Amino acid sequence: MKLVTGEEMRLIDRIAIEEYGIPEILLMEAAGNAVAEELENEINHCSKNKIVIICGRGNNGGDGFVAARRLFMKGYRVKVYLLSPIEGIQGAAKTNLDILLKLDCPMEAVNTIDALRKEAPEADILVDCILGTGLEGEVGPLFAEAIEIINSSPVPVISVDIPSGAIADNGGISQAVVKANKTICLQLPKLGNMIYPAAEYNGELIIREIGIPFSAFNRSEFTKNLITKESVKEILPQRLGNTHKGTYGNAILVAGSAGMTGAAILSANAAMRVGAGIVRLAAPEGVNSVLESRLTEVITIPLRETKKGYMGIEDIDKVTALLKISNAIAIGPGSGTTLEIENLLRNVLEVSDIPVVIDADGLNVLAQKMDLLSLAVAPVILTPHPKEFSRLTGLSVEEINRNRIETAVAFAKKWGVHLILKGARTVVAYPNGEVFINNTGNPGMATAGSGDVLTGMLAGLLAQGIAPERAALAAVYLHGKAGDFAAADKGEYSVVAGDIVEAISTVMKELHNGSRL
Repeated sequence: MKLVTGEEMRLIDRIAIEEYGIPEILLMEAAGNAVAEELENEINHCSKNKIVIICGRGNNGGDGFVAARRLFMKGYRVKVYLLSPIEGIQGAAKTNLDILLKLDCPMEAVNTIDALRKEAPEADILVDCILGTGLEGEVGPLFAEAIEIINSSPVPVISVDIPSGAIADNGGISQAVVKANKTICLQLPKLGNMIYPAAEYNGELIIREIGIPFSAFNRSEFTKNLITKESVKEILPQRLGNTHKGTYGNAILVAGSAGMTGAAILSANAAMRVGAGIVRLAAPEGVNSVLESRLTEVITIPLRETKKGYMGIEDIDKVTALLKISNAIAIGPGSGTTLEIENLLRNVLEVSDIPVVIDADGLNVLAQKMDLLSLAVAPVILTPHPKEFSRLTGLSVEEINRNRIETAVAFAKKWGVHLILKGARTVVAYPNGEVFINNTGNPGMATAGSGDVLTGMLAGLLAQGIAPERAALAAVYLHGKAGDFAAADKGEYSVVAGDIVEAISTVMKELHNGSRL
């Protein structure tokens, strides 16, 4: 599903109007009707049968006028507050305002908002149609006061397209932002619906189509996307009856060291849980007994080690030899940041013809030797969290978090890699500039080892022959969804990474409805 900025949505509207001949008034009618239908579902559970719609002067307000008309004509008690002089309304919004006025729908165009302050708590639902996607900076004083009234009223709030005060283009917020219980997003989700901090204000997000043709926005210039359950279902391979473990691929993980066996165990188990046929774990021989006691389904490959419990340089060839019988390799979880890991990365990138996943300590080594990426002959996927990404780019964590999409895309294009920038709303960036946002997951996943689980899942999916760009999307979606199941079971405070691994099977079962595809 495409994900757009406010400016891109306005461009898509123009395409629909100018290239497809769909009148603006018809688009607004469809939008307002979608809003009215959602409001009608809500109001039927309420006692007062009263809806207060607060409108600005733009198209967001026009959508509110249409919704008000639809509901008023069905007999609902509707009151419209217009936060603009009537003469300031133009275009399709003006046409719909004029119709509403001729119907004698109760309306007040306010310069002061004392009446709204008095009436808002008496409604069943407050509808925010104030600003929509056009906001770029701070809201004006009148709007800020209206937003304060909305947020302080003990009444459910529904925003149209995006909560007023949230910035559609980048997920920023102004000092005053509507805290919605539900947001009805029209045609396509906006960046501000998905990127924090603005995403915090959506409440439940409902996406409603308004009749814009798919071909109007399924174009190369619109590079941002939302990962959906439907798209992930299409990515996962079929499990056919006449198959064996070799059918579902071989993954090799280079992970673990003295004191860091947990990272290796989590990664290996996660690779198995997403369906890899065979998983091999290469780790220092000193921790092999620990790994074998915890990993009954995984083949361990003991490597000669240094005195400090890390992989020794003698067995790098042993690892690279395994590439010939593997379909994917992941390097880094708990491996240490040693010269041996640097040499392993160099050798693997130079000779590997299978996808290479680099995470954790592998990323920290790479940050000191970025030129290693130029050696790669196979697709490379990096999975940094913001602090690791800061080391890779030289940017501050704060700058990265302010511009997650832009920095991820720029890095992926510069280095020709697939980048998974972890965090709230994980970003997946392709070398061609296309980018995807994931909206599964929860704060309970902010726990040690969660990233190691993702690395294992990614390696396990790649092992099954899924293309790197598609495996990245499936891995982050399934990882977040497993975290959601774990949080539902344990509570967000108590989730540990092992709970996420255990929940993978529940996610996979739900995705396939418990049956073979």
